[in-house]
Amino acid sequence: MTDTALNGTANINDLPFATDRSRAWRELREAGEAVTSGEEIILTSAAAVEFAAKKPEIFSSARAFDRLGSPVPLIPIAIDPPEHTRFRRMLDPFFSPKKMAEREPELRRQAGELIDAIQAKGHCDVVADLATPFPSQVFLTLFGLPMADRDRLVQWKDSILQFTDPSSAEATPEVLAHAMELFTYLTEHIAERRANTTGNDMLTQLMQNSEEGGMDDNEILGLCFMFVLAGLDTVTSAVGFSLAKLAGDPQLRRRISNDYSLIPAFIEELLRVDGPVPFAPRVTTEEVEVAGRVVPKDTTVMLSYGSADRDPRRYDDADNVHLDSKAVHFAFGRGPHRCLGSHLARLELRIILEEWHTRIPEYSVADGKDPQMPWPTGTMGLKSVPLVFK
Repeated sequence: MTDTALNGTANINDLPFATDRSRAWRELREAGEAVTSGEEIILTSAAAVEFAAKKPEIFSSARAFDRLGSPVPLIPIAIDPPEHTRFRRMLDPFFSPKKMAEREPELRRQAGELIDAIQAKGHCDVVADLATPFPSQVFLTLFGLPMADRDRLVQWKDSILQFTDPSSAEATPEVLAHAMELFTYLTEHIAERRANTTGNDMLTQLMQNSEEGGMDDNEILGLCFMFVLAGLDTVTSAVGFSLAKLAGDPQLRRRISNDYSLIPAFIEELLRVDGPVPFAPRVTTEEVEVAGRVVPKDTTVMLSYGSADRDPRRYDDADNVHLDSKAVHFAFGRGPHRCLGSHLARLELRIILEEWHTRIPEYSVADGKDPQMPWPTGTMGLKSVPLVFK
């Protein structure tokens, strides 16, 4: 790869993401394609990020996640090829567009119920009232777990995510206790399912699957943990960003509301401009040159999907949403570790946007309540999106 930018330093925690994401990404890219931040190197350009994402033998995901000290293997993200390939061959059919489509009627019903309750009030905080509960319900539905456990799952998820949040201090005893509660909860349900394999939920189907040698209980537990870590807050974030964007852009909102066929294109562009995952960690297994910079072995490298997605060398007018764009974004990653749940995430977002605009086509952000994004954070998302409507 050629050196196309001067590679300097930046403190990502000091960048103005909380107030101006476009400016923050621009300032990070202006520091170079391979930027030093503390002891890490951040790859900022689309070319550099793509290069690293497609070379897992050099940029190891498994070694990057070892530091979490998880008691279970975080499948499949914390596994490198060739073992990772076995898990993906096993898991991809369970998360295919066809499989996800089978769940659509039930998930649509649940989304409708949540939005009906919101509509009756005439106002809401989209994050608390819709974007947070819905992904947790989806997880419980897919894995055949009791819907009554939704609020507990949200609490457990919030605690566990503190492990990976750059702004958090060392985990408190309360956080560790919540992590152990989720571990115990999932372990007990997996044991119950082993004893009674008559259901048609994903948990039961995974146990019955003999492809590639199947998955043992510890591996299934790791998959569930990974789903909670990577599959809930990301959808919460995307729902919040989507409805905040549409609330502030009446012209775009009316186009969407009048033509649902535009919703998939809106989702893809929204994920490109405001993807939930700003950085993905890797650890180098050998010395490597990237973007004109020699990166030593055992270096933590952050692949900046958020910066790559706004790279003006790859995308025209990169800071704005374009419904006619066919550009392929980085929000679901690249290479072998491309997001396992991407089809599910797209389905959840499409359902939410369709059901919302069927009931509430006109809405706006409450006066004086501009949505705010905390920073630094592991998952980019708006803390609150207060909306009002008739």
